[in-house]
Amino acid sequence: MRGLARGAATAVALGLLATGCGATDGAGAGGSDTLTIGITDDPGNVSPLTSLSKITSVMTRFSYDTLVGVGPDGQIVPSVAEKWTSDTLSATFTLRRDVTCADGKPLTASAIAAQYNYIVDPKNTSPLYGLAVAPGTVATADDATNTLTLRTPEPTPFLLRGTTGLPLVCPSGLAAPDSLTHATDGTGPYRLTEVATGDHFTYTKRPDYVWGPNGTGSAELPERVVFKVVSNESTRANLLLGKQLDIASVTGADRIRLSAAGLNAQIQRDPLGMLLINEGPEHVTADPQVRWALIAALDLKQLGAVASGGKGAAPARVATTMLPPCQADAVSANTPPHDPARAAEALRGAGWKKSGGYWTKDGRQLSIVLPHPTTGGSQLLSAVELAVQQWKSFGVKVTRKPLTNGTTGEVLASGQWDISWTPLTLTQPDQLIPFFSGPAGPDGINFGSIDNPEYKRLTALAMAKPDLAGCDEWTAAEAELVKRVDVVTFVDMLSPYFATHDTTFVIDGIGIDPMSLRLNRK
Repeated sequence: MRGLARGAATAVALGLLATGCGATDGAGAGGSDTLTIGITDDPGNVSPLTSLSKITSVMTRFSYDTLVGVGPDGQIVPSVAEKWTSDTLSATFTLRRDVTCADGKPLTASAIAAQYNYIVDPKNTSPLYGLAVAPGTVATADDATNTLTLRTPEPTPFLLRGTTGLPLVCPSGLAAPDSLTHATDGTGPYRLTEVATGDHFTYTKRPDYVWGPNGTGSAELPERVVFKVVSNESTRANLLLGKQLDIASVTGADRIRLSAAGLNAQIQRDPLGMLLINEGPEHVTADPQVRWALIAALDLKQLGAVASGGKGAAPARVATTMLPPCQADAVSANTPPHDPARAAEALRGAGWKKSGGYWTKDGRQLSIVLPHPTTGGSQLLSAVELAVQQWKSFGVKVTRKPLTNGTTGEVLASGQWDISWTPLTLTQPDQLIPFFSGPAGPDGINFGSIDNPEYKRLTALAMAKPDLAGCDEWTAAEAELVKRVDVVTFVDMLSPYFATHDTTFVIDGIGIDPMSLRLNRK
């Protein structure tokens, strides 16, 4: 899986998206039938084939469909596929015959099969391999019957559910993948028609769209959706109150005045406080006593409260947002407690000594490189600063490395870090596997070079069971990651997405549902 440094490895979906309308007049960014959605940062790449950042994933839904969808209750619903059969080794889909690409050409079963086989082909180094597409998947198609069949060499418990994570790209886009960096080629309800780098992205409605989840169409959707880069949260709040904004995620103190003004909100839950650990042999964090001590030296509850503005929630799962298939708590009982005394004892047991206010061993000072996001607002940055202060007070030298949506994957794939504040945002427990086993960057996305035998054993057991039947094993596997301090997750963000009074929308298990957008302007 070489090539992750090109930004594809931003599958480390930051989960720090803030949405809100950025506009230049009182009727929205582009007039009475334009709805604008603000984003904290330019995604840099809107291709569903190479970028899996949180911001890109939200925008992708407007231009690309999936084989099936997920309803508000977590159940699978029809989309491009109108019916299907599945087990742990295969799934067969019968497609609708009226689905067309933006150029008017029909999307065939063989075109979808070609995309699956493209992702599986190692020469294409797709970051979707092992995430949206199970390893070894073979796709075949029969255009006469309009059927697509996926087969996997090993049992794949979420084979059907996993198809909800693959945006379907049309043949011309698949033939020229680089063209999708700042353009779209899908069958979704909108197509990207204007890109102003660093400022906005304009999507225009397809009036012929009638094959949405459960047969929904685009007739009642706004004519245009503009994603506007609005990095400052207070600015987003001001624009909402000035009726220049349609929708905005405001998580800090400004949410109080938005609620007081009577603006309604939908809640999105996303991982926010998550630390990835680099266990490569040249890193101090390869020693389990050292990484346990480094985490026990932190007051995670305090960090979580600062990062979320006191509005967060304790996570029960690793990296899973909104409606996790398995819901038992794998985290709380296994996270190292805040105990600097025990942390110091663990370091001494690992051969470290405190001298001059810092820990040293064999003439080497205990120091770590800490990458962290810069697009999550002042609260998150304050929490990062607090973590650095707590480590320094404990006797650890910390070098910060700021990240953006465009550089996160490159930095993590380089391996030049020790502990990274990088929340992953996934939908299924099997999607964690390539992050915590298998090859490290740049050949894979096991960025921390994790080798946890018990995690591997438990996930192997879980993979042999269909869908929710393996939840006990999935829960135990995640618990092993947390217990061994391969990953630390300590706060989820409950992000309110505020909307003006003439705008309605729904947050589903992924984020803003594009089919739910309505403008009621007079």
